Amino acid sequence: MLTHEQIWLAIDRLASTHGYSPSGLAKHAGLDPTSFNKSKRMSPDGKPRWPSTESISKILNVTGETMQNFIGLIENDARAFDKASIAKTTAQSLLNTQSILFNAREPFTLKSGRSSPVYIDCRRLVSFVEERTALMNAAAQLLSDEIGLENIDYVAGGETAGIPYGAFIADRLAKPMLYVRKQPKGYGRMAQIEGHMEEAMEGGRKPNVVLIEDLQTDGGSKKIFIDVLREAGAVVEHAFVVFHYGIFTASGKNMADLGVNLHALATWWDVLDVAKEQNYFDAQTLSSVEDFLNDPENWVAPT
Repeated sequence: MLTHEQIWLAIDRLASTHGYSPSGLAKHAGLDPTSFNKSKRMSPDGKPRWPSTESISKILNVTGETMQNFIGLIENDARAFDKASIAKTTAQSLLNTQSILFNAREPFTLKSGRSSPVYIDCRRLVSFVEERTALMNAAAQLLSDEIGLENIDYVAGGETAGIPYGAFIADRLAKPMLYVRKQPKGYGRMAQIEGHMEEAMEGGRKPNVVLIEDLQTDGGSKKIFIDVLREAGAVVEHAFVVFHYGIFTASGKNMADLGVNLHALATWWDVLDVAKEQNYFDAQTLSSVEDFLNDPENWVAPT
């Protein structure tokens, strides 16, 4: 006999498998977008609420899945979206698409002027459909799990690299999208924000906006976008990036100072683990990269 938890798990996995959030799948099936929200799965008195057979039939119909496949989603733990598997998949995809490069002998010069044996270009990833699709599905699931769809009113991409990722994620979450400019265009409350944002949501509360960007080093650049959104009346408590360097202590401090929780698919440590496991680079390069990740401020290229 299937349990309440298993049925809802299968719905979540069915949505993720086909590139939807649970609410996006409900909407696609012609149901109320909130039908599968986590807040709807238990009644106010704590009793479990079960999805109707009609709603299950509708989502199977629009996805082309059978009831056997639906039950298989419960039994197949390999489809579960846990953070470790997401991080590994992300690292693998970035390496496969050469969106990440290692070169200890001829290091890269970063915008800060710092020498680095590693380089990442998240903009490159948007051209690879299979990898992009998998990672954006994972991003939607991650934000749904860690924030809750009911706590997201808008998704805002930061100019410029955050805009495509904001669009991909907004579509999967079935949420309205905004994008935020680095400089104002015009005057007024929304001078730097493209799109439409309500001044108040149901009950008079301020809209909850999640900022989307491609990557984060120390987090300093996020302040511009977050300040603009807050000045326009938004509540910004969460930001998402495809990739977080994960090696600079200033990153955590900057996010804490801004009062923002950062969500990311992977870090350099995840990439290093996959690179070692798959023998992507020679031992000297891997060792030098590891030295850099442990002490990026004082790293020196090998001679």
